[in-house]
Amino acid sequence: MRVRLEVVEGPEAGRFFEFSEADSFLVGRSPKAHFVLKPTADRQISRHHFLLDIRPPRCLIQDLDSKNGTFVNHRKIRRQFLEDRDEIRAGQTVIRIRFLEGVPEPVPLSPLQRSTVHSCTLPDGSPSAPQVRPRTPPLPQEGSFLCFGCDRDLSRWARADGWAEELPDSRYLCPTCTAAQRSTNVGRKSIGNYRILRELGRGGMGVVYKAVHEPTRRLCAVKEILPDAATDDKSLKLFDREIGVQSMVVHPNLARILERGREEDHLFFSVEYLEGGDAHSLVAEIFRGPVKPGLASKIACDILRGLQALHDHGFVHRDLKPRNFLLSRAYNDPLMSAKITDYGLAKSFEEAGNSIFDFTRVGEVAGSMMFMAPEQILDYRFVKPPSDVYSVGVSLYFLLTRKFSIDFPNAPSPGGGGRAQGQPRHPIRAMIEDPPIPILDRRPELPPDLAAVVDTAVRKDVDGRFATADQFLEALEKALPEEPSI
Repeated sequence: MRVRLEVVEGPEAGRFFEFSEADSFLVGRSPKAHFVLKPTADRQISRHHFLLDIRPPRCLIQDLDSKNGTFVNHRKIRRQFLEDRDEIRAGQTVIRIRFLEGVPEPVPLSPLQRSTVHSCTLPDGSPSAPQVRPRTPPLPQEGSFLCFGCDRDLSRWARADGWAEELPDSRYLCPTCTAAQRSTNVGRKSIGNYRILRELGRGGMGVVYKAVHEPTRRLCAVKEILPDAATDDKSLKLFDREIGVQSMVVHPNLARILERGREEDHLFFSVEYLEGGDAHSLVAEIFRGPVKPGLASKIACDILRGLQALHDHGFVHRDLKPRNFLLSRAYNDPLMSAKITDYGLAKSFEEAGNSIFDFTRVGEVAGSMMFMAPEQILDYRFVKPPSDVYSVGVSLYFLLTRKFSIDFPNAPSPGGGGRAQGQPRHPIRAMIEDPPIPILDRRPELPPDLAAVVDTAVRKDVDGRFATADQFLEALEKALPEEPSI
């Protein structure tokens, strides 16, 4: 499926734009817009007039508080899904949208990827995701794997799949402790080989459970993808490919994907369970305010190490934020490490509804958008590693201050037309236009060297910030005291 935009009226009539994959398309008189309408030709156009979020075969339009409004089929709109032959009017310009058949095939795995990835068949006959095994299995190491609840020796189970030594942060539960910990409020008892203990979270794509992998007794986080999130064969193939390729990236600061499976019409995959929770909970629940510089910087350094590994393998995360930074243990445990989770999965499911506009629906979720680099709005298809580096910078800024690097404007109410005088601007406009606030203005007692590094990391200009995770990591380590206080 392709999306075609045809300019049928106005100074630019006759132009067209085509999209066969996910993209964003900004229209306005700002030079940063993808379709620039000159004010000398049309004085009714705002700097940032409207934004199209294109996810073939879906397309969503969002008015950006334009002065004269955005109209679809002669009706003023704020936010609306578009249908074939709908006409968008902004000032004198009319754009007709067309949905056309034809979409490129998924890119096949490279020869190197094919040589290290192999598939198997699930019990229902469907192909599983490629499962990547170590090229040279590690030699067995001495030591026992004990039940986290009662200290029973579970080494025989833990080593059943050959991964025990590769997952030093894993916890294990014997059958007795599993039964004791299982919540009575969970509707289903199991999924695949996983005994469900309790629900950890729920979203539009599915449900996350804390569960025990019964063959190994290993605690895992199992993410069940609901049928509505994978509506066709193409989505399933993309999901399989993404899980397989991501399994090739093994690093101590990346949450390890362990298995993918299917039960009836429900896809699921498992990830190592990390008991320390996410970094956002430090600000929201544990400290109820800014995190100490030593702890915040330690988390950021770990995340940058994992991020560099992702980038070295050709991945760009696109959704880095404190909620996606998981802690292997309690924050005050000397052995605690931070790991990136959810890397790349959103990319596989772009067509299932992941969208920058999903971030503008409610206040808590809208905050997630503020960790995105401005070029993710302006150049979505070609987001590169510096965008992820920016997101880590804003995340560190947030951990240190409990604030974003710009003042967060409330999203306009869904109800009406343009922005009334005195009301806050649209968050997307703030992301594009507002300069970052120096972190010492938020928290003057921070070490100046640390503040300078953070301020560099959150610059809006791509050329002004750190180009790589390694550059950011090196600067951050130099700015820290030799023995940072946690």
